[in-house]
Amino acid sequence: MNPMKWLRIFNSVHWKLVTIYGLLLLISMQLIGVYFFKELKSTFETNLENSLEKQAGSIRSVIGTSVMADSDRKKLDKILDQLTLDKKNTVQIVNQDGFIIATTGDDSDRAQKNTWVNPILQGEEKLTKIIPKAGNRYMLFGVPIKNDGKVLGAVYIEAPMREMYENIRNITEILIKITVVSMVGSSVLGIVLARTITNPIKEITEQATVMAEGDFDRQVTVKSDDEIGKLASAFNHLAQHLRDALSQNEEEKGRLQSVLANMSDGVIATDRKGKVIVSNRRAEGMLDKKIGDGEEINQVLPLANPLVFPVTEMRQTFLELDAQDEEELTVIKLTFTPVLRASREAVGLIVVLQDVTEEEKLDRQRKEFVANVSHELRTPLTTIKSYLEALDEGGAMEEPELASRFMRVTRQEAERMTRLIHDLLQLSRLDAEKVRFRKAPLPLESVLVDAADRFAFQCRQKEIDFQLSLEEDLPRVYADRDQIDQVLDNLLSNAVKYTPEGKKISLTARKCSDGYVEVAVADRGIGIPKKDLERIFERFYRVDKARSRSLGGTGLGLSIAREIVRAHGGSIQLESNYGKGTTVRFTLPPCEPEVTQL
Repeated sequence: MNPMKWLRIFNSVHWKLVTIYGLLLLISMQLIGVYFFKELKSTFETNLENSLEKQAGSIRSVIGTSVMADSDRKKLDKILDQLTLDKKNTVQIVNQDGFIIATTGDDSDRAQKNTWVNPILQGEEKLTKIIPKAGNRYMLFGVPIKNDGKVLGAVYIEAPMREMYENIRNITEILIKITVVSMVGSSVLGIVLARTITNPIKEITEQATVMAEGDFDRQVTVKSDDEIGKLASAFNHLAQHLRDALSQNEEEKGRLQSVLANMSDGVIATDRKGKVIVSNRRAEGMLDKKIGDGEEINQVLPLANPLVFPVTEMRQTFLELDAQDEEELTVIKLTFTPVLRASREAVGLIVVLQDVTEEEKLDRQRKEFVANVSHELRTPLTTIKSYLEALDEGGAMEEPELASRFMRVTRQEAERMTRLIHDLLQLSRLDAEKVRFRKAPLPLESVLVDAADRFAFQCRQKEIDFQLSLEEDLPRVYADRDQIDQVLDNLLSNAVKYTPEGKKISLTARKCSDGYVEVAVADRGIGIPKKDLERIFERFYRVDKARSRSLGGTGLGLSIAREIVRAHGGSIQLESNYGKGTTVRFTLPPCEPEVTQL
């Protein structure tokens, strides 16, 4: 097997526990064995010493002083043979000079001097010593033989310790066998114990790995009610909470993405370094570019002054796109809001993009409207004031013809102001939806015929060919007669004004496929340039301001016509080719039975 694989196996907690448990057990057994052997040896030696001391005491008491005084060797030998229980031991009787006078051993030792007992002969009460001899160990023991405190000699015993050590060796072998069996059994128990501890941990580790990959559905098996079981239960509880939290987070993320995707404003979020982390489609649509994650915000937004990060204060600015073309100009309001921690440290930035182009256009139109109204009122007022001052000075009053002309001009300018104010008030009421329409079933043929009659004289004066073309069986419309007359008057009046002599004007009506009735006023006049078509229905907007004002127009006719048509539920549109003519079409809803019942 691969050594690295073995290393990984033995590096696991399971085998670490088994190894540590085995080593602890082995060390414990070693310590116990050493202590046991030491105590066993000490016990055997003590028992042997006690046995020798008892034997020596018996010999000493039997010998007595008389025997020692006579130094009767035969009698001493007989006493030694009778009292020596272990024939392996060597027992000697030593006189006061240290010479051996009796022995159970080799007779050659007789008359030899035993120097070992000198300390006893000199006053020691007992002497014990263990010495090696001829490949064996022996215990030497000696006691003095005294009479009235005087040392007469000594009893010396030399006992071999081979048998004792053999017993110790046998006991040691038995103990080693017991230790081996205990180690094997304990190792098995250690493996089982380690598996009991590590298997749940392995399962928890596998579950943690699976959770790291995003799977929170697996559960750890709880096999006991101990600490390991409680850990498994806690881990399952944690997995459940994480699953619920992630599910809630996904729901919140989905809702946030839905909100961002459907917001009318653009949103871009960056990190503290200004790199984009979130953006919505609205922001991409406003900027007309794809915004990628990780892109620098200063590259996304063409700002004159790039942002310096981190941004810690809220700020606003305006961004103009396509500034070269005033009609295509897009104005975006940018609001920069920093994301701050409790310590006021900036960790991100939220940029909200609002398209304020319409607001800017409305503000510009409002200013233009105020300027136009002021101009339209100032012009006739200036004329009236000038002519009245001339009359007041008296010179013109003396000439009736001149005075009459001044009064006529003053009256015309006053009427022009009256028409302007009337149109403004009507538009204001239409905007506020305060105009009350007297709608009723209306036969459109008679309305169109009457309108044609009203403008027939003007057309004849300018030698304009006026044609009325009506489709047969036109349905009745549900409308206010006076308001429709005003729409037709405004449209026909414009057609007559801007159509040169000898040209043609037509008024037609037909039924559309959706049931509505379409009325069209077409002329072959000067037409309208293409660039002015989109603004032609704006209030006070004139293609040729000087010429329109000289013709008596207020610049509000088409605006009033559009508001009236829309209030009736119809639509109005204008088509024109510059130099070739203009056609204005508007539709009105048919008079359905359920409508007339209202």
